Amino acid sequence: MLYDGRMFPSRFTLPRALRRTVAVVLACAVSVATGCREPLPKSRPDDAPPQPAIPHAVVERDLRDLRGSGTLRVLFRYDSSNYFLHKGGQAGFEYDLMERFARERGLTVSAVVAEPGADIVSLLNDGTGDVACGSLMADPGHEQWVALTRPTNFARKVLVLPADDDRPDATTALSGLTVTLPAYDPFARELAELSRAGGWGLELGTSPPGLDPEDLVAEVARGRLDAAVVDDLVAQAALTYRDDVRISLVLGERRPTVWFVRQNSPDLRAALNTFLRGHLNIDADGRERRSHDYATLHERYFEDPRSIRQFRAAHLRPDLGGTISGYDDLIRERAAAFGLDWRLVAALIYQESRFEPEARSIAGALGLMQVLPSVAGAQADSLLDPRANLTAGMRLLRTIYDAYGYCDSLDRWCFTLAEYHAGPTRIADARRIAIEQRRDPNRWEGSVAVTLPKLADSTWAGKVVSGPFAGGRTVRYVNQVLNRARLYMQVVPLSGAGAESAATGQPDIAASPLAFP
Repeated sequence: MLYDGRMFPSRFTLPRALRRTVAVVLACAVSVATGCREPLPKSRPDDAPPQPAIPHAVVERDLRDLRGSGTLRVLFRYDSSNYFLHKGGQAGFEYDLMERFARERGLTVSAVVAEPGADIVSLLNDGTGDVACGSLMADPGHEQWVALTRPTNFARKVLVLPADDDRPDATTALSGLTVTLPAYDPFARELAELSRAGGWGLELGTSPPGLDPEDLVAEVARGRLDAAVVDDLVAQAALTYRDDVRISLVLGERRPTVWFVRQNSPDLRAALNTFLRGHLNIDADGRERRSHDYATLHERYFEDPRSIRQFRAAHLRPDLGGTISGYDDLIRERAAAFGLDWRLVAALIYQESRFEPEARSIAGALGLMQVLPSVAGAQADSLLDPRANLTAGMRLLRTIYDAYGYCDSLDRWCFTLAEYHAGPTRIADARRIAIEQRRDPNRWEGSVAVTLPKLADSTWAGKVVSGPFAGGRTVRYVNQVLNRARLYMQVVPLSGAGAESAATGQPDIAASPLAFP
């Protein structure tokens, strides 16, 4: 079917025998060496998604438990549409949607970036994540292992060719063409069935796991791939900033994307469905009805050329060789002097000031790391100078960290960040409450993270030194900084954005003097 330029081309009907969507997570698992090309495998009607390593939930954590911890762990695939780093912060269509849901429920999103080809179902069922996102196609085969939400979006597969490829946009012109899909794309087997039944004569080129759909479009533009098959949303977005590819044919039917949740999390699934129902619906004629918020996000990430080009600007994307901020070199230098991992410090700075060197708080904290003059020492009068501010802030951070040397690695960082945010007296009060409640005062999760919000409770007014305090904000602060630090450490090498290990060609992520779990 010829692509007519609309976001969702008019529906067409396949032969009845071909309508069954065959979703197999290991779409290209037959000899996945880079550049290998083979005939498309034959598809069988009884094909089903492969058995995950952990087919059923081994943790009990539903919405009530998430409210207790304040954190929603969300599995994302790192790509340029749904989840990525931009200007030091997290961005993406599904990330922004999930952020809105979390805010409505009083939760903080803790993003977990799944490696390409990862067993998403198992990561969900073992508790690594509570929700899985990332343009996941609804497939009945998955419902034996996870629960699916209402649609989060709709997409269909399209064929992308070089702009100067003048072959007719017809299936009769596809014979001998090598098409490449993203690694592990479940559409591969359905495409095999379409090609076999229609006599198209397509061949399949396997994609390295590290390339996302947008990368495949770029490889087509460079002439390294003959053609790619990707979601129309991705292809349409690519056309807003490049003119060296074109969309040829629509392949397959329009399908919903969904989120996965564990089967033993019915309340979380119900809450997600209520949220999605308020933002995206399909009327009797099959047309989408979007909320204003949803429409704004959809336009930002998939339709608006200016916005899409900005999100693709390499200098603002550390995964594309850019920087986290304009202060990366200075942060790296000062962090090395104090034995700190600069990426964790950068995560804290983003949370404190969004890398604004002249930021000022109501409480009088100043600069990048929002340091109070009373604790800045020799730098007290120059905190708006980035170097002086970083020196004072990291000296304070290191001093706090050293004081918690008796805690294990993760707890040590949790207490360090909590004290940096709330001050030593409030943390001491929260630990005192933990002892009274027979909790471990040297543990963060399930202990001080639970008692710190109690400082706002008037029933404890006579038992604490610091007075009433919204400790829940500090718990969220710790979660947000650690989550962002983990992401920075996954995407940005310790030696700086764009650096690679000579031995492996992969980012150098050697452990810093302060090992971060």
